[in-house]
Amino acid sequence: MQTGRLNRYIASGALLILLGLMAPLVLTVKLFGIFPLISESLMNASSGALMAACFKLVALNTLRALPLYTGTLLLAQGMGIFLPGASKALFIIPLVILPASYELVRVIYGIALDFGTPAISLVLAVILMTKLENMTRKVIHKVLVLGLLLFGVEWLDIVPVISSYGFGRGEISTDLKKIADFLGFKDLLNITGISLFLICAANAFILAHLLSIYTRELRVAEQNRLYSELRLQSRENRSLREMQSLVHDLKTPLTSIQGLAGVLSISAENEKHRHYASRIADASENMSTMISEMLCDDTRQKISSRELVEYAAAHVPELSAVKYSVKMPEQPPWVCVNRIKMSRALINILDNAIDAVGREQGEINVTIASGNQQVLIEITDNGAGILPQYAGLIWEPGFSTKNSSGFGLPFVREIVEKNGGHISIENAANQGARVIISLPEASDDA
Repeated sequence: MQTGRLNRYIASGALLILLGLMAPLVLTVKLFGIFPLISESLMNASSGALMAACFKLVALNTLRALPLYTGTLLLAQGMGIFLPGASKALFIIPLVILPASYELVRVIYGIALDFGTPAISLVLAVILMTKLENMTRKVIHKVLVLGLLLFGVEWLDIVPVISSYGFGRGEISTDLKKIADFLGFKDLLNITGISLFLICAANAFILAHLLSIYTRELRVAEQNRLYSELRLQSRENRSLREMQSLVHDLKTPLTSIQGLAGVLSISAENEKHRHYASRIADASENMSTMISEMLCDDTRQKISSRELVEYAAAHVPELSAVKYSVKMPEQPPWVCVNRIKMSRALINILDNAIDAVGREQGEINVTIASGNQQVLIEITDNGAGILPQYAGLIWEPGFSTKNSSGFGLPFVREIVEKNGGHISIENAANQGARVIISLPEASDDA
């Protein structure tokens, strides 16, 4: 995950810087039609033409600079991921790349970009944003704040009153301010430029503050969710431990029953008594096997797929209210599984099918087949099927469309996979859902 973010940030940053260096080829003064507006303002003493020229110049400078600054920000973010221990030295990246980019534009295109007070202010803004990890979790939000701040700072280049402080030293900016002074529009540029800067800067800071609040609230919500999940997991683990302790305690009287039944079957003189004692011993042996399977997931026993399906169906009495059928070969294949856990998985699937089909027109079909050393158990229903928007969510723990815990299907998949199998769910060809469970076929010597 971190490597992916690193590659994405560095690649995106390098690409944006390259686009910024190429921008003067496309984004030209001629393309924006600034000079005709300057001529019109001089000829007609038009404040509207002068302000239009100023706006186009600010837009041009913003579009040219934005890839350079955002690319540098992304590059610094990527290096911060790659070198987390060197985060204090990340300010070197914008201090080196941005002045170098301005110089490359001058050398390549002969365009003297002014690296004055506005550029220095934006470099400091980039440095600050690389360190504000709590401002936002997505770097695109930082880019939005930076773009808004950049647009505001560019307006200061056309403000005559602050020219002596290193603002607006470019040729066109200087010409616009001289024309404004000559035509008597100097105050208009001062008020407009400063007002738009303050509006953009205020909006940038408000957006940054809101994003910071949003990020904190999101993290608190995630921490609360994680705490709830841990608390739920703790309760489940405690319940599981209590159940396992209870089941383990059953072993002691059950062992006594097995021993006494064995003694009775040997010592009883009455044939009927010996038969009953033998049945008690067999039943207790089955119970002991079931307890072992509940206590240990790795416990396996060879069982007919028919017996497994019938055992699960016997624990779903609601099947009697729907049309239920089972198709299988004359010699059903055998599997080697944890019978208790696997039957619970099948019961869960059958319960879901019953919920999907209702009671009146419900139809549930189970098909058992084998091939390529695999046993296939297919359960289909004639319900509504799986909605497309839920197809990728049904295996997510906690997801449910019927106000349940949402742990049913994840439990089923976990059990199937622990028994060496695979499960898939899809919409049937006609109507409803189809669940396909694939389990390794038991060998003859299993």
